[in-house]
Amino acid sequence: MIIIGRSTCPYCIHSINLCEEKKIDNIFLDYENNRDILEDYKDFHNQETVPIILSNDFDSGAVKKIGGYTDLLGYLNERRSTS
Repeated sequence: MIIIGRSTCPYCIHSINLCEEKKIDNIFLDYENNRDILEDYKDFHNQETVPIILSNDFDSGAVKKIGGYTDLLGYLNERRSTS
């Protein structure tokens, strides 16, 4: 997972912790000190809040937007039920 957000955002931290708890590789891109870039990411991904969570396939290079923290919870529950 790629998690884009701010280190002061509780939902960003929850997302990181959840991925670590579930043993999901993740990269956190912290834009706490560069809000302009963060706003560009929000515009690009059409999302008003952080975190912006992306699923990435390291083999194919494909990236899919999951959404925010609540979307991540749903995504992981869906993955678990189809496994």
